[in-house]
This record gives sequence, structure tokens and C-alpha cells, in this order.
Amino acid sequence: MQTEDPGTRAEATDDELTRDVVALANNLVGRMWGHHQARVAEFDLSGPEAKALLHLEPDRCLSMRELSALLHANPSNVTVTVGRLEARGLITRRGGDDRRVRGVVLTEAGAAHRDRLNARLMDDSPAVRGLDRAQREALRALLQVLDERARGGI
Repeated sequence: MQTEDPGTRAEATDDELTRDVVALANNLVGRMWGHHQARVAEFDLSGPEAKALLHLEPDRCLSMRELSALLHANPSNVTVTVGRLEARGLITRRGGDDRRVRGVVLTEAGAAHRDRLNARLMDDSPAVRGLDRAQREALRALLQVLDERARGGI
């Protein structure tokens, strides 16, 4: 049985169209995830380490609990991630207003590493490379709608 590539049918029923949209979105997410993983590997980071770097700022101390929530990760796993980033000099731990709570901030080297990673992830995205401004604006608007709808349904 040969399956037709989503998006190639001239006319589709509403159900077929919905399935095509979901299949294309799933394919795109998979390809973008592959791009993301390859760029993260270029920086010798694990996925959780990259995610933590992208959420931290040099001038804003986040508690381990806040960072865990942002990463949607177990605090014990975040402790390991923070330890690896700290060993590389990309972040530092510091005490917060509450002496019982330790927080983490990006170092200057960490901010530079994060900025290079972010540029590589965003500026070199094959999914949007070559789209003109009007296409990117239209895509952004549609993705914002999809994101809002997905948040309500989860």
C-alpha cells in the first residue's frame, strides 16, 4: 500500500486535511528537533544543559526550584545539570535573599556561550531559512494561534 505524502492531495475532506496538518506538523517538529540536537552537540552540551543555559541570565539569580520549574525537570536532575555547567565555568551558584536557598546565574563566559548557541539555533534554522519577511510574519502569527490553542488543550 502506497501512502500519499501529506500536503500533495488536490482536494481533501476536512478530516483528511486535519490529518495532513497534524502529520506535517509532526514531521516538522521532528526535523527541527534534529537540527536543535545537532546544534547543541556542537557546543558540547546535553539537552538539559542547553535548556538551562537558554533560561538563565547573568543579572538574575534563579533558585534551583525556579529553574526546575522552567525546565520541567526533577530538582535532583537539575542539580546534576547545574553541577556540569558550573564545572565548565558557565554558571555560578550564589545565595539569594533567603540564606537557605541557593540560586544560579550565568557567568560572563556562560552568557557568551548562551548567545552563540542561541544564534546558531535561531539564525540557522533550515525550516525558516529562505522565507521572506511576509512569510515569516504569517508563520509567526499562525504559530502563535496554534500555541495558544495547544496551551488550552493540555
